[in-house]
Amino acid sequence: MTQYEKAQALVEVLGERHGDEFALGGIAVSAIAEQVGTPFFAYAGDALTARLRRVKKTLGPEVELFFSLKANPSLGLCQLIAQEGLGAELASVGELRLAQRAGFSPRRAIFAGPGKSDQELREAIEWGLESINVESEGELLRVAAAAARSHKTARVSLRVNPLSQLKGAQMRMAGGHTQFGIDEEQLEGVLARVGRHPGIHVAGVHVYVGSQVADVEALLAHCRVVIELAARVAGHSGTPLETIDFGGGFAVPYFEGAPEFDLEAFARGFQVIVEEGRRRLGPFRPIIELGRYLIAECGVYVTRVLDVKHSRGRTYAVTDGGMNHHITATGNFGQVFRKPYPMLVLNRLQQPRDASITVVGPCCTPLDVLGHDTELPNVSRGDLIGVFYSGAYGYSASSLNFLSHPTPAEALVLGGELHVLREGGAADQVLAGQRALPDRSTDTRKAG
Repeated sequence: MTQYEKAQALVEVLGERHGDEFALGGIAVSAIAEQVGTPFFAYAGDALTARLRRVKKTLGPEVELFFSLKANPSLGLCQLIAQEGLGAELASVGELRLAQRAGFSPRRAIFAGPGKSDQELREAIEWGLESINVESEGELLRVAAAAARSHKTARVSLRVNPLSQLKGAQMRMAGGHTQFGIDEEQLEGVLARVGRHPGIHVAGVHVYVGSQVADVEALLAHCRVVIELAARVAGHSGTPLETIDFGGGFAVPYFEGAPEFDLEAFARGFQVIVEEGRRRLGPFRPIIELGRYLIAECGVYVTRVLDVKHSRGRTYAVTDGGMNHHITATGNFGQVFRKPYPMLVLNRLQQPRDASITVVGPCCTPLDVLGHDTELPNVSRGDLIGVFYSGAYGYSASSLNFLSHPTPAEALVLGGELHVLREGGAADQVLAGQRALPDRSTDTRKAG
């Protein structure tokens, strides 16, 4: 499927056409732009809830589905996700407090990631999380100390860094030397020392090895490795495991030619693996944690054309938003190749794509490119360009203060109503929180 075909399909998923214009959730993008200003992120709430329900139903009732808040920590979206019964995968004390505010249950929350501070560990233990996913033996000792100070037992899952790598992951997070998890070959020694800490309860195992995985068979092979690692942990700990967190990493087809992840095929294979694992290990609860796969397709980044210029045979559409707001869409978030996300001119949906246009943002760097030589209709100043698959790693992942442009608004359309989740920034927001030096002119005159 071409990028144009993907974008047109997403128009139908996220809303409808009002003549030549895209209407997200039934509201014309020009009306949203008039209310919140450009650029902005817009999310289709009804499409999000439908997707969450489809993924949950396909994976089956036995699977506990957790949302990785890092993908999009917008409070309103997290409230919707919590209401659908998902758990929360957290990676900071800020995300912990967001989860509390959004309505996630502490027994449906896990805390992962290296570098957890003593304050974060203390708050996690006091909130009564499902588990703190421990990344090292040193962190395990700090969890034990925090539990002793709180006079509570800390539930932990051991995050394991396996010897094997997951083939096909676009971003690998395990299988070599890494800051993530306890090396597989160190497990027995760590488990032998866990018993010295009465405030620690090993509730489960966590293995997350990479993201953007489209190969279902490779992912299922990884899940079988996780079962073997869990069996080793259970055998050495002497107690049954309550949970096994298999990670996630389901791919989103951002780019030309990228395939859709076959969720149904994964679910069939995963069910067999879980059943076989339970025959060996007892009735553990399987966890899948997903971020972008759940929410990426439900968002659009909308930016307005400020200028159209021609330079030595190439046409540029210069817009009021770019890498400062949506760094992943410009390929500057660790991607090896810079390829465009699906894009449309949202107020020219029915016009022929007879121009080759390079869409750039306002930042004073050649890196700020949303798409090179993209087939679009001829654009004019004031047109609205939409970047699809923008529901994940947009606002929160970007360098919002770069060049001191105002931050974008975030809006949600739910049940035909527009909700402003975050106002756009003011022109002078760069000064917020800054302190000027004291006025030295008087002192200078006195000294003279």
